Amino acid sequence: MRQSQNGIALDFFGGSGTTAHAVMNLNREDGGKRKYLLIEMGAHYHTVILPRVKKVAFCSKWKDGKPVFEKGEGGLSHFVKYFDLEQYEDTLRRARYEDSSMLSTLDPYNSYVFLRDLKLLDAVSLDKPANQARVDLASLYPGIDLAETLSCLTGKAIRQITAQQVLFADGSAASLNEPDWALVKPLVWWA
Repeated sequence: MRQSQNGIALDFFGGSGTTAHAVMNLNREDGGKRKYLLIEMGAHYHTVILPRVKKVAFCSKWKDGKPVFEKGEGGLSHFVKYFDLEQYEDTLRRARYEDSSMLSTLDPYNSYVFLRDLKLLDAVSLDKPANQARVDLASLYPGIDLAETLSCLTGKAIRQITAQQVLFADGSAASLNEPDWALVKPLVWWA
């Protein structure tokens, strides 16, 4: 890692955040701009890894729970982004179905796609005459970061986020209050 001051360290077993700690300390030592990517399946991200990263960003050395600043040392400017992926088992556990007759009077599109999975009824509303669908992803996934989700879904970098929209680096924008159906449709099909 020392050879490149702009490298990326990948750790597929994030554990307690040791790789993040080492990368941050190397950047502090030589002014590098290394990045790190940790992957962890454990539920201890919020209780172990994130607190450690916050502490190291504030100060490189600690004693008895207090920061020990060396001469000229200060905190690091640090940005942490994380993704919480839903497991297949979680998706199955969240699905809600109800019994109904085999021969529904509704058209197959609405019957199959929306009405059999009740959790989608909480999130999707259709306006057939206007040919519009409104999706409230927060009802499916509380705390969802819609701007970041749309960025990942479209592959576009974010330039700016406001309360109403996300502006992408290519100049296009997406509403955060009423997202375009074409943008969020892939999220709804697998939800």
